[in-house]
Amino acid sequence: MTSSPQTRALRINMVELLRHPGSERSIEHEISAEDLGCQLAPGQSEIAGNVVVEVTAVAATDDVAVSGLVAIPWSGECRRCLKAISGVRNVDFDERFAPARDRDRLSTVDGDLSLVEGDQIDLVEPIRETVMIETPTSVLCSDDCKGICDVCGVDRNEASCECVVAVRDERWAALDDLQLDD
Repeated sequence: MTSSPQTRALRINMVELLRHPGSERSIEHEISAEDLGCQLAPGQSEIAGNVVVEVTAVAATDDVAVSGLVAIPWSGECRRCLKAISGVRNVDFDERFAPARDRDRLSTVDGDLSLVEGDQIDLVEPIRETVMIETPTSVLCSDDCKGICDVCGVDRNEASCECVVAVRDERWAALDDLQLDD
C-alpha cells in the first residue's frame, strides 16, 4: 500500500523516542476505512465514517508502548428484525514495538512485541487489524428484539400477529396420542 498524507500521520519516529526514555508522543487522527485498506467480511457491518485514533506512544529503554483508543463507527442491520442501526465501537489499543536490529539484545521477545524494520513505527497495519476484527459482525437493535414473524413477516416489535409458530419434530408424533394414567 502506498503512503498517503492520511497514513503518514500514523507513523511514529521510534529512534527519536528511544533516545529519551520516558518521552511521549500523542496522535489524534481520523482516517477513512478506504485509507486504512479495510476489506470487511461478508455479513459484517459497514464502517460508517472515519475511524478515530487517539493513542500515546511512550518510550522505554528498549521498546515503545503505544496505547489508547480506536473508535470505529459502524452501521448495519439488526439480525432479527432487519432494521438499520448504527453505533460506535470503542476499542482499547495496546501494542509494543522494538527495533528489529536490537533483536539479539532484547532479553525476552514475547508475542506482544512487534519488531520494526527501519526507524518508523507504522500504526496503519495494527489499526487496520483492530478495525477488521472489532467491527461488529452480528448486531441487535436491542437485547429484547422480537424479530420478524416467520409466517406472515410482520415486525413483532411494532405489531403482534396471531400466527402459530410451533416447532414440531415428526419423530415424536406417535407420542401425541399417548394417554397417561395418573
